Amino acid sequence: MIENIEDWVFSHYGLEVFTPGLKRISHALADLKEALQSSKIVIIAGTNGKGETTHRLSQQFQDATFCTWTSPHIHSISERFSSEVGNIQMAQLGELFLESHHIVQKENYHLTYYEFLFYVFCRWAVKKCPQYLFLEVGLGGRLDAVNALDAELILLTSISRDHQEFLGERYDLILEEKMGVLRPHSTFISYLDLNYLRERAASKAAGLNVNHVELEQMISIPAFDFSKRNQFLAHAAFCHLTGAEFNAEKWQSSSDFLSFRGETVHGINDWRLFGSHNVDGVRKLIQFLHSANYNSKDSPFDAVVTSFSKRSEKDIRVMLKMLKRANLGKVFVTAFKHPKACPQDVLEKLTGDEGLTFVENIAEHVQGWTHQKILVLGSYYFLGELQPLLRN
Repeated sequence: MIENIEDWVFSHYGLEVFTPGLKRISHALADLKEALQSSKIVIIAGTNGKGETTHRLSQQFQDATFCTWTSPHIHSISERFSSEVGNIQMAQLGELFLESHHIVQKENYHLTYYEFLFYVFCRWAVKKCPQYLFLEVGLGGRLDAVNALDAELILLTSISRDHQEFLGERYDLILEEKMGVLRPHSTFISYLDLNYLRERAASKAAGLNVNHVELEQMISIPAFDFSKRNQFLAHAAFCHLTGAEFNAEKWQSSSDFLSFRGETVHGINDWRLFGSHNVDGVRKLIQFLHSANYNSKDSPFDAVVTSFSKRSEKDIRVMLKMLKRANLGKVFVTAFKHPKACPQDVLEKLTGDEGLTFVENIAEHVQGWTHQKILVLGSYYFLGELQPLLRN
């Protein structure tokens, strides 16, 4: 029995650090791949929107059986393992970890933190034998562990700059990495903003004899209305997988706000949380908020609270500048404790450079706030740390 699963994984497989390559995980999955391929496999790639698209798609298959892999987790490692009945139970997950770790040691597999979790997921999926596997790419695509499996349907949510140290600086290079999950004769559904990216995607798909559906040609949804785009992409995937009628003109978006990576928390204050954590995500969120209400000259929120994971100082500076100019509310920057968190001294310096307010302990700082409307954005890990405090 494992008392603390997360500590156990850290102690045996280290921290979650991007270690590209398919050789390790492909070797470990060799005996499982045939059984896994009996399910219909869907891979969801893209810079932003992967998580929401994956969960929206899962929601539409509640009358079927499926296993859904997502990354990262916020509150609990069990979030990465979900099915039609919800997240896996921690006791069952602990048993799977011990069984899988025994096999890893016996077979002398060499897996990273992320690869071990995906290996556990695949063993769980083989036991369940679901109709569908929904797999969200962790980072990139071509060298991500999910690409060890062959998907019959690939969804591409967006292309923007993030993790440039791994994926490259140019959009075409990033697109190439994301499309590395394509397989000959598969189906590829995308919603891309830039015409030259759509052309490149179409050319790549044609070269692989892939059936390519570009949703931008069917319906016009502004780039800043990212949630509606994610929903539309998930709906198109559902229709493809089930043979349901796909009619873009009759499609209507859902009005519910998913809570898997952000939510609205009501209490003494009203908090609106968004996992907008990179430059493109913050830009589109600002555009969305200004378009939605948000047409008045008054600030839509009393305060904006944000913090970031480790990334380039250039990107963090750009995001702080955007928030400073957006007139969404007074901006407070804080730090949080997590292996992937941006160091506090870096955030303090960048915040001071932009003339914004740094708060060392945000929980103490907000204790006196009442009847405030507060926007929270940034790292998913930060949102995960903050949410329990808001509920209390």
